[in-house]
Amino acid sequence: LYVDGVVAGMTDYGRNRPDVELIFPGYPDGALVGFGMFLDSTRYTNDLHQISARVTSNSGERTWLNAVTIQINNNSSNLAPFGAITFPNPSSELYGTCDLDDLTPRLSVISGWALDAGIETGDTGVKYVELLINGGLYANTVISCFSDPYWGGLTNCYGLQSLDVERIFPTVANSPHARFRFVLDVGWLISEIGYSQGFHELTIRAGDYFGNVANIAEIPVSFFCDENTGNAGAIGFIDGPDNGAIIDGITEIWGWALDPEGISAVQIWLDGEWVGDAAYGLGRPDVSSVYPGYPNSLAPGWAYFLDTGLTSDGQHHVQAVAVDIFGGTSIVGERYFEIRNEAP
Repeated sequence: LYVDGVVAGMTDYGRNRPDVELIFPGYPDGALVGFGMFLDSTRYTNDLHQISARVTSNSGERTWLNAVTIQINNNSSNLAPFGAITFPNPSSELYGTCDLDDLTPRLSVISGWALDAGIETGDTGVKYVELLINGGLYANTVISCFSDPYWGGLTNCYGLQSLDVERIFPTVANSPHARFRFVLDVGWLISEIGYSQGFHELTIRAGDYFGNVANIAEIPVSFFCDENTGNAGAIGFIDGPDNGAIIDGITEIWGWALDPEGISAVQIWLDGEWVGDAAYGLGRPDVSSVYPGYPNSLAPGWAYFLDTGLTSDGQHHVQAVAVDIFGGTSIVGERYFEIRNEAP
């Protein structure tokens, strides 16, 4: 993408455009022909600018698409912060331990990112991020930030590493450290503070150094006591191998699993047959920061080494089944892969 004849950046190509495919069927990329990129307009003067795109084919041919003219009209000091809540999803159910005598409360993480596009002296970056519940302030990253392993590390804080955000907004100040992380003890909110079970609204508010404040994201959630749910199922994931992978020899199958009651075992099933239990209790700080408050949160990882020579070549189906301390089972991940061992 070019601005006034100068390269501005590479676009993200491959976005779904079924409307274009209907008009131009039969092309190699099908419906995945859309492109786009985030343009940091604060890098350009307030004026008319020409935007153009140059396309390069797989064979090296190049062509220019039609140019468009845009008007940039920024007042940097009035640019409010922006961002998103990336976890949990809207309408999620957040469970807490409402029995306050239980010293291992169940916790819920609210995380995302926030940026500010101001570029003038004294107006670069986000100053603080706040979490509001039903419009009332719950935590401010300047005064509420602390670190505790049980709570998953840095809690109610802003400035956590965000390399994924930097890739999208490489020119915006502080984009490598734009992530925020709040943690709710829903059981304490219900039993001690008086929040009702059911619907609530979570809002993220951010302020910059010039005094601009904006509600940058909002999601509906529901609060519930986990004592009312019975034996809740486990959560987890198979991280590897990838779905559809070709494997041979001794192959590691690995992932993570958590259960509100605690994990007693992670079983590995191949084509409907139990083949063994995975080693459980491996460190996974990425998971621990998102799911604190579970009995095994500090070490939720598991791994199993599958000897593919003990089964036939071809496609196979593997499942990871988590077993809690009461014997309850939950499938926490499954994969299809192809075994292809060389003949001796």
